[in-house]
Parts: sequence; C-alpha cells; structure tokens
Amino acid sequence: MTDEFFLDRMHRAIMPSTGCTEPVAIALNTATARANAVGEVQSLTITLDNYLYKNAMGVGIPGADERGVALCAAMGVTAGDASASMRVLDHVTPEALAQAKAMVAAGKVQVRTREDVHGLLVESVLTTDRDTVRVLTLQSHTNIVRIDHAPFEPYVEREGGDAYADDPIRRCTLAEMIAFARHVPAEELAFLQDGIDMNLAVAREGLTFGLGLAVHTLVEQGAIGDSPVSRAEELCAAASYARMSGVSMPVMTATGSGNQGITLLLTIEGVAQALGIDRETKLRAAALANLVNIYVKTFTGTLSAVCACGVASGLGASVGVVYMLGGGETQMLNAMQNILGSICGMICDGAKEGCANKVQLSSGLAVKSAFLAMKGMSVKDGDGIVGSDLRSLFENLGHLVREGMENTNGVIVEIMSKGSSCRSLR
Repeated sequence: MTDEFFLDRMHRAIMPSTGCTEPVAIALNTATARANAVGEVQSLTITLDNYLYKNAMGVGIPGADERGVALCAAMGVTAGDASASMRVLDHVTPEALAQAKAMVAAGKVQVRTREDVHGLLVESVLTTDRDTVRVLTLQSHTNIVRIDHAPFEPYVEREGGDAYADDPIRRCTLAEMIAFARHVPAEELAFLQDGIDMNLAVAREGLTFGLGLAVHTLVEQGAIGDSPVSRAEELCAAASYARMSGVSMPVMTATGSGNQGITLLLTIEGVAQALGIDRETKLRAAALANLVNIYVKTFTGTLSAVCACGVASGLGASVGVVYMLGGGETQMLNAMQNILGSICGMICDGAKEGCANKVQLSSGLAVKSAFLAMKGMSVKDGDGIVGSDLRSLFENLGHLVREGMENTNGVIVEIMSKGSSCRSLR
C-alpha cells in the first residue's frame, strides 16, 4: 500500500469531538434534522442500535447537568450546530439546555432501539407543524447517509455478512505498516502532535478531580511508582475521566471513539515523556499504532460487546511503544499476543466515568506488554484464542465478538436499564 493510502485512512479515522461520541452522534443526527425542517417542533423520535444506545445511556453530555438519550437528542435540536460535525455541542447555552429539558419533560422525545440491525444506527424523525424530516446515520458516527422529507420508507438493513470484508486495509501486512511508519515524511505526521496536544489539555483538566487526581496522588505518595507505565496510566485516566464526566473540551478521537484516541495517543506520549523519546520517533510510533487500531476495528466493528480501548487502541499503542523501544515485527506481534492473551474478554458496559478505569488498565497493560515483548516474553499461539500472526489474531477476535458474544450486548443493556435514570452530574 502507498503512503497516500495509509495517510488517508488515518485522517479519516482521527477527528476532534467534544463529548462522548455516542451522544454526540445522536445530537449531530438530530441537529441535522432540525436544520432541514421548517416550522415549530412538535415531536422527535430517535431510534438506535443497541450498542450505541448502551454507550449513550449514562455518560455525561457537554453543556448539560443531566444525562440520558432523550436529553442529548433534544439538545441536538435546541443547541446543536449541524455544520460542526463531532463538535456539534460546543456552544450549549443555558437557554438551549432549558428548552431541551422542556422537550423531554413534555413527552416530545421518544427513544426506541432496534435489535435487528448489526451496525451503528441512528435514525431520527423530527415532526413540526409544517414538516416531517427523517435523518439516517449508518456504520460510523458522522456518516449521515439520508435526509428525507415525508413520506419515506422505513429503514431496512441490507442482508450481508461482514461489512468490512472487502476493506483494503485487511490486505495489509504488519511489515507494510512498519515500513510506512519508518519512511513517511515526518511533516506528514504533524497532525498527530495536534491530537496529542488536544488530549493532553483534557488530561491536565482531569488531573484536578476524579480518577486522574487519585492516580496522580498515589504516584506522588509512592504507592504507584513513577515509571513509563504509571506516566501513561496517569495521563489516560485523567483525560478519560474528564471526558466521560462531560467536560466541554474537545478530544482527538480514533475510529469513532474519544477514549480510543486518548488510549492511543496518550499512552505513547506518556512513555515518550518518561523515556525522553524524540518527537519524530514518537509521531512515527503513533502513526503505526493508529494503523493497527484501524486494522483491528475492521474485525470487531465500530461498536461491540468488548472494550476496544483494550483490544484495539491499547493493543495498537503497545505496538507503538515497541517501535519507540527499537523493537521489530516479532516483538510487535508478541506485544499484541500479550494483550489478547490478557484482556480480550473485557466487556463494554456502556460509556460512563468507569470507562476511565478501563482506559487506565488498557494503557498500563499496553506499556507492560511492550516491555515484556522486548524481553522475549509473550502469550503463545494456541493459548486460548491467541493466533500466530496478525490476520489470525483478529480473525479469532472478530469471530468471538460477532458470533460468540451475539447475545452479550443485549444482556448488558438489560442489566444497565434496571438502574438507568436521568441523573444529575456529580
């Protein structure tokens, strides 16, 4: 594959987002509906796939002091900027928030889920006194594929198997990705530093409260030693906790997830800080890590029942750390085997502050797995689901996620729904 191919894939996979990407995807969809409808709003119906619904149920919403799918859908209508992509809720005023709450309280927002779709789905139907508009988002958070005025046909998913089966990145080898990272002109990777800086700003905010402050305090007290592992964990925990609490600051996402962007970029940044790695080497490592993350997500899907911060972005970050340590393809494969042999079963039970603990775990394990790989230690082929090469590793993982965990997400949503309510931010 060419440099242009790899650069294009990275640019398409990395974008800034203010707030967790699932409620933001909902708000972007409903803001688009409002922008295309004329008249006074009468009702809004939002339909989601179960995976996206799970991740929007209890997470903080930028500019809001309460949570919930209905509220973020209403905020897209009253406060959203449809032209701002994943920064749709950058400018929420108290008046717009009050209007959104009033919509929900008046019963004007209905939330539905569909279990008969297999990819990301956001469908809103906004009815006014003069118009009815349907907006459809499919497969990825910003991929709005249809804007229809009534009458329109109900959405029916096309039959088919693996949506990513023909993705050309699946034909890439790890050797090709490494070669790209080593030889692409350094100036082409400057945008990755912009992402690191953006996520560092959120981490600095997160070090003042919650998990970030707790981890930082433990490091200072000596309970957690100051090391490349703890440096990465501290940055990642702080940024993730701040983001999941609803802090109105943008983060640089990766493959549709802010926490994946945090895990990828700040794990590598933390190790680079701890070891004094130069900027160019760090950015080349970040490029390789991002490509591995993109590759993995074509097997697991945009959203799944497993936590992608571990098996995708944490795994990619581990490859990037091996790169910074001077390791080669064998050590990188061993680092990936260490990750999948450890936390391939870590579930995704919705977006919330607790995700920061998983991000911290994934980041720390990524660094430790890389150092272990450099010492020749790895979980071996045939140990559980661990494969012998890049392709088999993630074919096995994808099979586990798609077929083996087919009912897991529904059970998670059922459990979460028992305690779900619109609650104030702490």
